[in-house]
Amino acid sequence: MVVFEPLDDPLKVLPLPLKIFEKLGISQHPTNRVRLVAYNLYMYLLAVLFIPKLFLGYDTIPQCFRSIAEGMLILNTSITQFLLPFKMDQLEVLLGELKLFSDKVSVTEEYKQILINLNTSIHKFTKHYFILTILIIVAMLVSTSVGALYMYFWQTPEQTVNFPLMMENRLYALDAHHNFLHWFLHQLFVLPAICILLVIYTGKAGIFFGSIRFCSTIFSILVLKINRMHVHISREQYTAELKEIIMLHQLAIRCSKLLKKILMDILLAQFTGCVLIWCFFLYSFMISGINAEGITVAAMLFSFSTETFIFCLLGNELTRQAEQISIAIYDTDWYEQPVEVQKLIIPIIQQSQQRIGITAAKFYYIDFNRYGKSMKTAYSFYLLLKDIF
Repeated sequence: MVVFEPLDDPLKVLPLPLKIFEKLGISQHPTNRVRLVAYNLYMYLLAVLFIPKLFLGYDTIPQCFRSIAEGMLILNTSITQFLLPFKMDQLEVLLGELKLFSDKVSVTEEYKQILINLNTSIHKFTKHYFILTILIIVAMLVSTSVGALYMYFWQTPEQTVNFPLMMENRLYALDAHHNFLHWFLHQLFVLPAICILLVIYTGKAGIFFGSIRFCSTIFSILVLKINRMHVHISREQYTAELKEIIMLHQLAIRCSKLLKKILMDILLAQFTGCVLIWCFFLYSFMISGINAEGITVAAMLFSFSTETFIFCLLGNELTRQAEQISIAIYDTDWYEQPVEVQKLIIPIIQQSQQRIGITAAKFYYIDFNRYGKSMKTAYSFYLLLKDIF
């Protein structure tokens, strides 16, 4: 696949995720931010998934709950495709700042190798995440197909069949739950929509997870530079290195703040809906059990939980690496340095005491604690839902 060709420039910032979004119709060029292909994708998703889920109704309450969870999951994925063109200016600045940091520190071979390993790992992660998501979709397709074929060939005339679907929604005049031909047509129309979401999902993971990891790494490089300041024996060398660290620290803070602005709306949608998504998917799985429909629900639940956990994991890592700056500065015995050097160091200490991380809007930081709280809340709602229905 041309999109997933090997990494040609190991110091280029996030080339693969940007290429994926370009294939989806979102370009970095200011005069052509959203191309016609993007509008066509929007219309197809709207026609096949969003309108049927919102307006065509359901036969049972469990079907409704599952469809709501699926709709929110689809919205969490596709909102990236919708919001990214409006955030492209900020993203361009962020990529430029990250490239500037790379250029400044890559003159040292050790730091250059750290950045090469980082870019290589982001490139591989994006490809592996794509493969993982394909496997999830294959599991959904195989489980629903095997379940439907089993019901079709082994049903008795007296039995009322209810064919399992990859996505729980009616598709206009099709009676997909009870008519095998309609079920096949439903799968035929829904599968391309799921493949579109797959590519958006992969691009989202690559560009956002990669950006967070990049920001964490530049803070870890700063910590290494601070820890090695003692090798500069002369006062002039020490002061010159300190001034460079101050400049790079300011650059790292700017990158983190830009990343926070880019992600805050997307993460707000992600974590506002995560409680209902977990709750409704868990309820649907418990109702369905281990069958074709249950496997499909479990696959979607696993996919969403993995994505949310990685956001929390990387957000936690970004905060932790930023906090290491203050610790590293204190370990240099800065208070024993001359007054003019202390005056340079104090602003770093003050800034490093302010929390760095990613947030859902301006409400809360995304970290392990948020993941745990969301899981507990979702389980509490599930128990309530089970008692009511």
